[in-house]
Amino acid sequence: MPRRLSPLSSLALAAAAALALTACAPAAQTPDSETTPPSPSAEIADTPVGAKTAWIIDVLGAEEDTTAAEWETHLDTTFTTQVSAAEVADLLNTQIRPAAPFTVTAYQGDERSAVTTLKGTIGEPFDMTVAINGDDKIVTFLLGPASEP
Repeated sequence: MPRRLSPLSSLALAAAAALALTACAPAAQTPDSETTPPSPSAEIADTPVGAKTAWIIDVLGAEEDTTAAEWETHLDTTFTTQVSAAEVADLLNTQIRPAAPFTVTAYQGDERSAVTTLKGTIGEPFDMTVAINGDDKIVTFLLGPASEP
């Protein structure tokens, strides 16, 4: 019998799928886009969630595909009961990482949760929301279209 997804995990997967379609679509060109310099990289805060965010960005930009084993130690069981580490790795490898390298264009957060806006080499910018618990394990990891500045 296939595993039924909860509404929350379905929403997270739908958001990830929407992002995947956006991330792999060619970026729209404007007449002056070739002369516009790239936006400067934003600072990631030196906080527990900032460290986890930086780790994720490193994984997204790595030469080698990410693996479920790499994610298992970073994901809380409240997350993996809805989305497995294998599903995370597969989605990132097939839909997000092809747009690497990524530039951080915005970062906003506190000690335990943050939203980071990333721009890849193809596709539109996207927001990556990360929240961690007291054990520095990921309890929320969402990817979606970038919010307006």
